[in-house]
Amino acid sequence: MRPHSTIHIIGAGIGGLTLAKCLKNKGIQAIVFEKNPSPAQHSYGISLQTKTCQALMKVLGINEPTFWKRVAVDGSIGGRGLIMSKDIREAAAEYGVRTHRGRVEGLLRESLDIRWGHVLENVSNNGAKHILKFRGKDDIRSDFLVDTSGAHSPVRRSLLPGVQQTILPYVVFRGTRHIDGSTFKELYKPKFEGGSIIEMRDGNNLLQISTNDVRERGDGVNISYIYSRQARQDDQLHRPERTLQESEQPFKDAFDVEKMRRDRILHWLMTDILVPLGDLKILAEKGVIAIGDAVHATPILGGEGANSAIADAVELAKWILSQVVDDISGFYDNIYGVWGNIPFDLVALGVVRVRGAKLSFNIP
Repeated sequence: MRPHSTIHIIGAGIGGLTLAKCLKNKGIQAIVFEKNPSPAQHSYGISLQTKTCQALMKVLGINEPTFWKRVAVDGSIGGRGLIMSKDIREAAAEYGVRTHRGRVEGLLRESLDIRWGHVLENVSNNGAKHILKFRGKDDIRSDFLVDTSGAHSPVRRSLLPGVQQTILPYVVFRGTRHIDGSTFKELYKPKFEGGSIIEMRDGNNLLQISTNDVRERGDGVNISYIYSRQARQDDQLHRPERTLQESEQPFKDAFDVEKMRRDRILHWLMTDILVPLGDLKILAEKGVIAIGDAVHATPILGGEGANSAIADAVELAKWILSQVVDDISGFYDNIYGVWGNIPFDLVALGVVRVRGAKLSFNIP
């Protein structure tokens, strides 16, 4: 990397923000371009591994009590975002913690140079530089570009048009709702048992409920609920064959048909992609690096997306800081093997369990 180069980052999601923050901490200039006109609300929870949280604390320069208070889904009432109850955590493998994505990103955004409302239409090459064409904005010339723009990356579409995502055969719907304090205490809290995620499976059908935000004691809880199953032949989308009136609480309440009709429900596509290493190295030699879902998207239900994006950003920052020559393709030599070690457990409806090498999380 040329030390005098301005690093241009596409995407102000959790990966792009983490990278920009790591670089800023070491005095390296980075500009983040984001298509949204203002910071996204992202008022929902994400599951982060313990090592990921430790990495973020170091990047942000804050201690554990401050971190939990600022970002845990139940931080406002003194919680630490336990995913499972304490007893289950002690008897099983490490589950990590549940954090509020909007608040995590809010902390990372502080003091960064973010250019909102920059919709990237395409990227072209002009000699040693890439031309970034934004809708209704001036073109930007870049000799060091990092793509963190997610699974539908416009950078990948422009520079690697032959690389396509695979759409997995699953139906996934996610809804959000506010549960009043008394209903949560009566129907939900006993099942959560101090954790923040519960789920029920019936064959290949998955019903999951997670807490997103506990603002004040007694004021209720914001939840997300997910319904997912394998796609069927001639699938009519969200017509699950289930008898909810016979389901136990709190699933009966969360998946009540009339209540769901009043909620905001998203229809997700389950996709995966791993861009070939040869293609990535060719782009790297031209000053383009891709990380996160832009290059190795994982199924959304596994909770690995945010963890991978943060790990990628930390590793790329370390690599940039270690380079004194114009050779960034070596960034992929070790990390690509880690990406390839994330299996897609389709039988488990996209729940990802990482095997093999783990990133060290040595924060630059």
